[in-house]
Amino acid sequence: MKKLFLILLLVVKLTSCKKQDEWLNKKSNKSDIIPTTIADFQTILNNDILMNASDGFVTIGSDNYFVPLATWQSQSEEIRDVYIWKQKIAIIPASAGWQENYRRINNTNIVLDGLDKIGRNTQNERQWNELKGIALFFRAFAYFDLVEAFAKGYDKETASADLGLPLKLRVNVAEKITRASVQQTYNQIIDDLSQAKNLLPLTASIKTQPSKVAVSALLARIYLSMENYDQAYNESNIALGTMNYLIDYNNLNVSAAIPFPTFQMNNPEIIYYSEPTIWIPVSSTRVDPILYNSYSTSDLRKVLLYQNNGSAGVVFKGSYAGKSGKYFSGLASNELYFIRAEAGVRTGKLSSALEDLNAVLAKRWDKNAIYIPYSTADEKEALIKILQERRKELPFTANLRWSDLRRLNKDTRFAVNLSRSINGQIYSLPPNDKRYVLPIPDIEIKLSGIQQNDR
Repeated sequence: MKKLFLILLLVVKLTSCKKQDEWLNKKSNKSDIIPTTIADFQTILNNDILMNASDGFVTIGSDNYFVPLATWQSQSEEIRDVYIWKQKIAIIPASAGWQENYRRINNTNIVLDGLDKIGRNTQNERQWNELKGIALFFRAFAYFDLVEAFAKGYDKETASADLGLPLKLRVNVAEKITRASVQQTYNQIIDDLSQAKNLLPLTASIKTQPSKVAVSALLARIYLSMENYDQAYNESNIALGTMNYLIDYNNLNVSAAIPFPTFQMNNPEIIYYSEPTIWIPVSSTRVDPILYNSYSTSDLRKVLLYQNNGSAGVVFKGSYAGKSGKYFSGLASNELYFIRAEAGVRTGKLSSALEDLNAVLAKRWDKNAIYIPYSTADEKEALIKILQERRKELPFTANLRWSDLRRLNKDTRFAVNLSRSINGQIYSLPPNDKRYVLPIPDIEIKLSGIQQNDR
């Protein structure tokens, strides 16, 4: 019991980072705790409040929603600045994805270092393998969350020169902190996941734990963001080979305030569960009217994902978190169908891409209306349709819309000029603007001396 208390105490201490050695150079206080056993490391990774979380700070600048003037005025200065894509943000709070993700990374490094010291043997092999796989998955998940916010979008032509993240791979207090390149950052993420895939079970009995299927699902998401469509197709295909269930939305209660079951109540589409930090309360946001009006009246997503409050606006309610006021940032089969469809049409697999698209839409259509499968012989038209439906299927899942904007803005066919109107003033974010990369928290720059992002 004392050991468990000390582990939890370490987590509490890590939440109040104010000094330099509590940041990337965080020193584990060995007078507080020295985890040494498999059980110790399991306890660290079982802290799902920390480990099964991500950050939603970048979605403040996304275009699937807006906030009324009074809501915007009630936010902190930094949130107001990010919402209008201000070039010079008042201050990026330490907790804006950076601190929390490096806390997760620190925990995984404690476990990985400890497992190396214990060593694998015939008595602990199964648990040792699984714990190492879990730690590597969590570390990759955290680094991907960070790179989507604090580095340029992946471009194979410039990735080796673009600034990536500080890669902390050991609990080494003497290690000099520098920023790796974007290419090195993605290489590390993919390497962690490749190792994890060989160590984890095919599926997990508890959806807060990763598995081989979850690794493939995350790799599919990552490869899509990198525009590596061959690998995105392969990994989504692997994951869907095991977990391909789609909910028939006709079986859900359209009038329910929370229409989707939690993962504990067995939402069958969820592969791995995670939820993001909420920066602006969900109830205070309003869904973009263009997005909302793009749904057919026969499309059950229009009534299951949203609550139309008339003149008060449309509010999102259909999170796979299955909780009020929460978004979902984990991995689910519906996302994989759209990854495989997009990657398929981009790699010459038009027929199978349309099959994936129609498989999802048929399960979303009102049974009292006739769903006519979408068909075209034109790959360009198919791609446009798939991207439209991807946005409608996953409007507030993880940071997918932000990731898609960064990726698709490089193609003039899909580039979007974002704009917001605040009290009569128009603010805009052109495609490929430097402001698609957040500044690193000021305190990190001050204490570690790493290079700030150019905005």
